[in-house]
Amino acid sequence: MTDAIILAGPRRPPRTLPILAADGGNVDVPGLVRLCAFCGALYLGIYALEAPARYGLYLAGRDSLILLRDGLILGPLLALCMAHAAQLRVHPAFAAFGIAMGFHGLVLMGTMGSPLGVAYGVKVLVNLLFGFFLAAMFVAPGGRVLRFFALLWVVIVIGICLDKAGMAFPWTGMRTMVGDLNVDVSKDWQISDPFARRVAGFTRSSIAVAAILPCLTIVLMGRLRSPLARACLALPALVGVFLTTQKGSLIAFLPVAALLCLPAGLRLTGLRAAFLGFLLLAAGLPLFTHGLHLDHGDGVFSMESLYLRIAYTWPDAWDWIARHQMLVFGVGLGGLGGPQRLYAPDAFNPADNIAVLLFAWFGLFAVIYAALAVRLALRPVTGDVRRVEAAVAILAFAAGYGVVLSVVEDQAACLFLGAALGTLWRETAQAGPALRPAGPLHAPDIMEAEDEDQPAFAASTGRGQFRSRRF
Repeated sequence: MTDAIILAGPRRPPRTLPILAADGGNVDVPGLVRLCAFCGALYLGIYALEAPARYGLYLAGRDSLILLRDGLILGPLLALCMAHAAQLRVHPAFAAFGIAMGFHGLVLMGTMGSPLGVAYGVKVLVNLLFGFFLAAMFVAPGGRVLRFFALLWVVIVIGICLDKAGMAFPWTGMRTMVGDLNVDVSKDWQISDPFARRVAGFTRSSIAVAAILPCLTIVLMGRLRSPLARACLALPALVGVFLTTQKGSLIAFLPVAALLCLPAGLRLTGLRAAFLGFLLLAAGLPLFTHGLHLDHGDGVFSMESLYLRIAYTWPDAWDWIARHQMLVFGVGLGGLGGPQRLYAPDAFNPADNIAVLLFAWFGLFAVIYAALAVRLALRPVTGDVRRVEAAVAILAFAAGYGVVLSVVEDQAACLFLGAALGTLWRETAQAGPALRPAGPLHAPDIMEAEDEDQPAFAASTGRGQFRSRRF
């Protein structure tokens, strides 16, 4: 869908420049916008209720049908790609994604010779591409989508509380078979202490809760104007993450939520600093703690899990990479983590760090990809500041949680990461002086829009009016 920037400069007739609607994300084929939005919302809903969904399939003896949900991602992307091909063009995102996946997939074929490992890696990262195209939906939703996200947030929090209170969900501790892989659902970790017991609620694992709940909270906080209202929304989310006992998510989410409650003039700078700080910590911790002995206690609230990463997980990952990498290209796409279960199950290493995982998958190219994300986060804002704040907040949280988790392997986190990058690509796009808003860059609060599906946004410019409407 396209709108226009109407430029009415002095002593010249008005003219129009077609651009994509600022609220329509990066889906530039009008007939596919609603299809992509519906599929994205359904995919996220299945993720939030994955445990009962898998339990139902388990009872029916159809565990592998859970793979059909990937069609909600691949189908719209294929339709969008075909629509572009019919117009004899290729979207830059498709071109970049295809080249990267093809090249790094060939690296894995050269090192491990596993096409299934490549397919697994593409399956993981295609969420990034889908999120990129649906940037507006996942970062700045409005109307029914906003209410749907709020409903998911409530359901997730209720599920956490019920699970922590001791409700015996029938899927707790269940294992399903998807192909040749065992998949744990709501793993109980054999922890008897109810306070320390890890809970998953209606999602598949406690890690899934700790990934999706902060991302949804960040998006919903971005739709609220009052710092007090934002704080009231963040508090139960922080409690929910605490109940999961996922310390990495809690430590990452706490400063991000606090920064989102600051006055408008301070938020973006603080979030950018948090993103850079967490990114440096994620890259440096596995390197500078090699061989370090860490005193720790026992239990989920101790430093034991960090010690296990320092002493075993990260050294084993570096050893695997050193023995199998191809020059500076790493092991290849899917060279560490989940894909190993398909071609090297005895050597499976969860990585438990986003920098370690990306270096194994992309080698030194991981540094380039991270630098591109940093560049997007630091570029001057030419669009809506509040959307940029939410996008940088998602990046900061992902980098913080990525210190102790391969966060890109989580579907929901990968979707929101892609949406954050897509938002920054759009809202910080380089524009000439005539296209830059001269007035305040803050969009009206989406909660105040009267139109259920198409709240208007209009920001005055120095030479005319910038108008866009939500799809």
